[in-house]
Amino acid sequence: MAGIKAIGCKLSVDTSTNGTPVWEQIANLTTIGEIGLESEEIDVTTLDSANDFKEYIGGAKDGGSIDLEGNIVTDAGLTKLYALANSRAIKKFKIEYPKKGTETTAANWLVTGYISSCKDGEKTVDGLLTFSAGIRVSGAPTFNACLLYTSPSPRDRTRS
Repeated sequence: MAGIKAIGCKLSVDTSTNGTPVWEQIANLTTIGEIGLESEEIDVTTLDSANDFKEYIGGAKDGGSIDLEGNIVTDAGLTKLYALANSRAIKKFKIEYPKKGTETTAANWLVTGYISSCKDGEKTVDGLLTFSAGIRVSGAPTFNACLLYTSPSPRDRTRS
């Protein structure tokens, strides 16, 4: 069976104020939703369309929303998310895959957007305190493949 475990994925928000990224992890997440893009569809069907089939072309692209769920361990995490949602500030977010093997940098998604929702979860007799939140992506999401560590070739080594 082939695949990569999702455990170890991280979501961070850039909290910098001077342009140099300062990534602060949003901890205790249990779910990071789908990331990607969708295109609107434009119906170009005419009365002359062949065999009575509708025809479409791609319209504007949309980065969508990323749903988040997590456990409340301290009030600080929920307070920070709620403040971001209340401010509607556009921020940079990084979703980082777990490093594997000799990777020096894990694969990641970079998105720009804002926290569009932040909710304290349902309370049940045997349940955990949880939260849900959403990131509304603004602009194009970017996927960055991992960087592998490569040892210097024999030519690149200095002789002692």
